[in-house]
Amino acid sequence: MSATLTAPETDSVKARILQGIDEFTMIPATAMEAMQVGRNPACSLKEYGRIIERDHRLMAEILGMANSWLNSTGAPVTTVVDAVNRLGLNKCQELILATCTAGLMKKLPFRDTRIRQQLWRHGYLTAVVCMQLNQKMRLGFKGEEFTAGLMHDLGRCLIAATEPELFVQAVTEIGTDSSRTLQVERAILGTDHCEIGREFAMRNELPEQLVAAIEHHHAPLEATEHSTIATTVAMAAEISARLDRDQPPIDPDGEGVPPSPLYEDMARLRDIVSDMTRDFTEKVYSEANKLVS
Repeated sequence: MSATLTAPETDSVKARILQGIDEFTMIPATAMEAMQVGRNPACSLKEYGRIIERDHRLMAEILGMANSWLNSTGAPVTTVVDAVNRLGLNKCQELILATCTAGLMKKLPFRDTRIRQQLWRHGYLTAVVCMQLNQKMRLGFKGEEFTAGLMHDLGRCLIAATEPELFVQAVTEIGTDSSRTLQVERAILGTDHCEIGREFAMRNELPEQLVAAIEHHHAPLEATEHSTIATTVAMAAEISARLDRDQPPIDPDGEGVPPSPLYEDMARLRDIVSDMTRDFTEKVYSEANKLVS
């Protein structure tokens, strides 16, 4: 039987969620300083690396990401300065946001650790699929697509951590029909994960295109000038969900699939997704588990 979609006092639920997210800071001071310095194209890469090295946890996470199978281009790097020199400034800026996301996932007080794992693995797989789509469809992103995919469901993570019972109620009602996600969440919570994610992203001064992807990945064409990254994330999230359920990964006419101009070249898209086997998915999940263990 479906859950009742008339949960009382949804305004107060929304207020509790918004109040709860005030307790969490996504970007530590050192990471914020590095990102601010990194916005200057003329900044010294050595100086940039030295700032990161002041925070041992951030340093370890950056090195872990730099040496992951996604980013490694040769022998392992052992210092942040080496990582910056190898990967470049843009990539390192995105790695900082990725490591901060992983750090936030570790800190969020999930009552059920299985939910933490499920949300993190979905976000990480979506990020990797975004990267694959960018590379093989030549979309022109420079790492921001990975970060957007990783962070697109931040709102769901925050809701799960602050209102776990209502989160489970919403997930149960939605089932596999993602077209009803926002409708169900609004009825039960008085808000939805896109709104909560946008609010958190803006409070943490995330880049505008990331905010747009977080807010509009269920209606990507509403992202206007950022619609390309939003549609890429929307497509990747749908592919990721289907891979996790061992379903056929491409069904542009299926329920819950947001309209996207990227679906116009279906032959090419199917060819890309054909490489995303179960072994591919398990490899991504193994990498994801290392980052939040």
